[in-house]
Amino acid sequence: MGKMLNLLKEGDRRTVGRVSDAVRLAIGKPQHIDELVDLLTHANPAVRMRAADSLEKSTVQHAEFLTPHKEQLLELAEIATQNEVRWHLAQILTRTDLEPDEMSDLAEVFDRWFRGADSRIVRTSALQGMVDLAVRDQTYLDDALKMLEEALESSIPALSARARKLRGPLQRLKSD
Repeated sequence: MGKMLNLLKEGDRRTVGRVSDAVRLAIGKPQHIDELVDLLTHANPAVRMRAADSLEKSTVQHAEFLTPHKEQLLELAEIATQNEVRWHLAQILTRTDLEPDEMSDLAEVFDRWFRGADSRIVRTSALQGMVDLAVRDQTYLDDALKMLEEALESSIPALSARARKLRGPLQRLKSD
């Protein structure tokens, strides 16, 4: 059993367990990122959730840790059904150096999550992800604006609040 699994296996989905310890370990020894990525498909949903959280937090300042795992993470985004994994993947994947076809595929995933996810957090994360793509590549600006308008009209408080926060930056991007 790996070190990360030992840190992340205790507790149910209502607890973060030892995520902060896993983050410190991953930042200090980036080879542990491999195990975190592998744990995203672990049989235990609590382990998957904590692995996603740890990976997201470990790569905020170290996006380069994701480079060897980009393809695997993009594939996981296509098939992931667990909400906690999805919302962390939305944050994680926009940090990677994406090729144009990968950006296009990810935009489709975000659109699918925004329109069809049963989780409000996943829908909000998909909106943020689409906006992040638009900031990187204005090809996605119209899609992001369309999604933003839908979110502004949403009855989901977190979604409409995020949309209000993102409206200014997107409008500035459009006017540039």
